[in-house]
Amino acid sequence: MIKLTRRTLLVGTSALVAAGTVSFRALAASRTYHALLVACTDYPNLPQKNWLIGPKNDAGLVRDYLLKNTPDPVKFSAENVILLAKDVEGANGPPTHAAIKAALADLAGKVQRDDFVYLHLSGHGAQQPQAKAGDETDGLDEIFLPSDIDKWINREEGVPNALVDNEVGAALDAIRDKGAFVWVVFDCCHSGTATRAAEVDDELERKVEFADLVGGDNAARAAAVKAYDDISASASRGFDENGGRKPAFNLTPTGAEPIARGKLVAFYAAQTVETTPEMPLPKGTPDAPRFGLFTFTILSKLAENPNVTYRQLGQAVLQQYSADGRTRPTPLFEGELDARVFGTDKTDAVMQWPIAVKDGDVAIGAGLLQGLTPGSKLAILPSALSKLSDAVGYLEVKLAKNLESQLAPVEFDGKPALAPTAVPAGAYARVAELAVDYKLLVAKPAPTAGLDKETELVNSVLDELVAKPKSGFHIALVEPGKSADLRLAVLREKSMDGAAANASDEPALWFLPASGDISLKDGSKPPRIVIHQDGRDKLAENTAKNLTTIFRATGLSRLAAASDYRPDEVSVQFLIKRQDSDVLEPIESSTVPRVSPGDQVHIAAKNGSDEFVDINVLYIGSDYSITHIVAERLAPINQQADQGLKEGLLAFTDTSFGMERMIAVLTEAPPQSEKEDLSFLAQEGVRAVTRAASGTPGFSDMLADIGMAPATRSVMRLADKSGPKGAVMIFPMETVPRA
Repeated sequence: MIKLTRRTLLVGTSALVAAGTVSFRALAASRTYHALLVACTDYPNLPQKNWLIGPKNDAGLVRDYLLKNTPDPVKFSAENVILLAKDVEGANGPPTHAAIKAALADLAGKVQRDDFVYLHLSGHGAQQPQAKAGDETDGLDEIFLPSDIDKWINREEGVPNALVDNEVGAALDAIRDKGAFVWVVFDCCHSGTATRAAEVDDELERKVEFADLVGGDNAARAAAVKAYDDISASASRGFDENGGRKPAFNLTPTGAEPIARGKLVAFYAAQTVETTPEMPLPKGTPDAPRFGLFTFTILSKLAENPNVTYRQLGQAVLQQYSADGRTRPTPLFEGELDARVFGTDKTDAVMQWPIAVKDGDVAIGAGLLQGLTPGSKLAILPSALSKLSDAVGYLEVKLAKNLESQLAPVEFDGKPALAPTAVPAGAYARVAELAVDYKLLVAKPAPTAGLDKETELVNSVLDELVAKPKSGFHIALVEPGKSADLRLAVLREKSMDGAAANASDEPALWFLPASGDISLKDGSKPPRIVIHQDGRDKLAENTAKNLTTIFRATGLSRLAAASDYRPDEVSVQFLIKRQDSDVLEPIESSTVPRVSPGDQVHIAAKNGSDEFVDINVLYIGSDYSITHIVAERLAPINQQADQGLKEGLLAFTDTSFGMERMIAVLTEAPPQSEKEDLSFLAQEGVRAVTRAASGTPGFSDMLADIGMAPATRSVMRLADKSGPKGAVMIFPMETVPRA
């Protein structure tokens, strides 16, 4: 069953430790936590265009998190964290093939039963023709590239010094044979076919084309590249024989395993036919360093709530990608996903940290990764077990780094600003309000040869829409290529790679994801508006409609960050009924299923709390259209005469293809209240509602803000007895034509 897996904010006294914790703590105290972090940035034998920046930052951030931020009693000691990287202080050596293999062998030699091993590989991935025929179903070996790789000369030897998938699997098996639990993260990619229609200045893909790996004379190079292209063209790439997504490295077994072998969890940044980027993060932070998107998202979700399962962490990553407007890449997660990350307790997460006061400066060991930004408000509590109503004052974040923040006392909620010296010894800072910024950053279209007038017209319309009051959306325009949530491009479909023979030659305004990628494969096509020089009013009207729809779709995804239901309070399960089948397949929360016309989606939802809960289900299409499907009220567990909500929701058609989303919105229903109905989000107009003049803003107010398009971020105040709860659950899926 898929349950609500967004992070839980404990509003009140910290939950008592669950039964069985003593045995967990005894295990945690007796086991040793190991880590091997590999960061490959420089590749002396490759063109400099293939060198990276982010992996060394990934490794440094992961090391800092493991040593300083893992939840008690999980403890990584510095001597057990091995870092292979160049130009990183405290690194144990360069990330060469020999060094990586030696470090893996050393781990296999010293781990004991029940130890924990974390492996993180950041750098380039690639593919090469398999050295042994029949070893891979698609004829290609996935490889990770250490810093000392050399040029590919022949098929038998492959890329010298590359780590091949089978080689990685054997090394991990040697560790697991000792009984250790292994979690491995691959922040690299191996191939990709998407076309970037809008340039992105600050993103770099972590992949190397096979042509850049090949050595020899021109004739030998051409023959090798042709052989690779022939294999790629004929392979069923990225998917297994059942149509499921295929991970890059085949690490988890398909049959029986020895009971004594340690368990394995593997996280992959992308499927084998996708690329994954590195970029300055957090987005919008001045002078932010480059990180791998996958690494940074994993750590930020883990920092927000470390007490989750691997499946819940995977779902949180997918939801964050949706909130950021990313349709690609598609991360993959496999293995023992229902185990808890690092083997932690099953407890509620409390967003609070000890306060350190020194020489008048106030600081906490949490920052951007935990979602704290300048302006965030935190309550000063006498102890970790205090209620929010016990707050003696408040702090405001003034400067936030990834894992630390500088704060200052502030007047808030009727309490005066304390002097730093008045902050009680042993005090904690707890998040006092949640803020969600709905503003969309929209990158203007770059000049396109032969379409200068059309581009000028579009930019003029955009300036007009931004200045228009009560537009139904709130956007900020940035220059082409700059960091953005949505990218615009003025193009002719006929000029694009992969365009059909009957593709339109009319200039159009295209609405693209943050990556700027456009794909015309499998029937997918981003939303677009045909541009006519004499049709300015029509262009403005249609652009406003599209921006309103995209604003609402993105706002719903971002609201997932404000969810405050515990996983055991409400369960929501979506199921797929394939065409010509009566079987209902549960959608696993950490996967992105593929569906085709004729397939159906069903729902099974049950309220396990003591209050009534309203559930709304919406469907966001690949064209950002929003369809409101159902609004129902679920009775509390002590009043249920039935089994909650069970029904078919929709059947897929052939009208659009691409990455789409099922969204379930849960809101606690106060006594004698009207049922929450979000059908207004699917309407063209904006619902005529206003905020109440008094009272504490709650989750329903944040939902209304999506329709109102606020000029500022939406805020939900937290308290010991908060207002009605709420949650947004996102289940991405990919629609493709039926084979």
